[in-house]
Amino acid sequence: MLKKITVTLDVEDLRPSRAYEDRSKMMTERVLDIFLEMGIRATIFVVGDLARRHPEMIIRASQEGHEIGLHSHKHIPLQLLAPQDFEKELKEAKRFLEETTGQKINGFRAPTMSLTYKTRWAIPILQEAGFTYSSSVLPAKNPLYGWDGTPTYPFRWLNSVIEFPCPITNLFGFNIPYLGGAYFRLFPSLIRKMGIRRASTKEVLWTYCHPWEFDKDEKYYQLDHVGRLTSRIAWIGRSGMENKMRNFLRDTSAASLGDIAESMDLSSLEVVNPESPVAGIEK
Repeated sequence: MLKKITVTLDVEDLRPSRAYEDRSKMMTERVLDIFLEMGIRATIFVVGDLARRHPEMIIRASQEGHEIGLHSHKHIPLQLLAPQDFEKELKEAKRFLEETTGQKINGFRAPTMSLTYKTRWAIPILQEAGFTYSSSVLPAKNPLYGWDGTPTYPFRWLNSVIEFPCPITNLFGFNIPYLGGAYFRLFPSLIRKMGIRRASTKEVLWTYCHPWEFDKDEKYYQLDHVGRLTSRIAWIGRSGMENKMRNFLRDTSAASLGDIAESMDLSSLEVVNPESPVAGIEK
């Protein structure tokens, strides 16, 4: 790899009901085993209610040197939440993670990159709750959630936190988040290598994955908050995910997002007003 890439993991439980087997702890520990074997220090964003059910896996991750961040209290897109409920649950989940791990929880990632112009109300709440950075914006148009027009490099929200936008590259006229998720599972490594070569030196590159993406034995179910096609895609490519990620991680080494944020000179970052059309307004 030509550039360093931070590894991030989103730990979540996507089951639509408790009638389905909870495989989240087992698969999270499987990914932690891979990280330990390969000497990877990751930034791990965990959903708060899942951490309460399985605190031992978060304690293990913290003890093995990973940075712990919050992936919201529940894995629900921000636009489906009331701001006052989000703030209350966010602060409670942050406090629980800090008490459980002994770490200060500095990072937040919105479920499904759902920090958009329509959910910009969440930005001052992040500052009020004591976070120092967010990793929640996809700076492009997207079938699910995107904030087209926001910078593709780290910036600071006006009177709020640092934002590490999801890395994107242009493929056949479309800007895609090539370093994680379905794009990682389904696209050949050539696309990732091309995107990394194209990346500006101003960008902070990070890959993202989910424990369920490594679970080739999980039975299919319809996911909440997304369409049937997106649900089906979530099961494609799981059988090859571990080998793909292992091959990728062999050439990957970078600081956690929290360490990068701490080392930044805030005065050198572009300040973006989320209320401004320059930041990109969803139609």
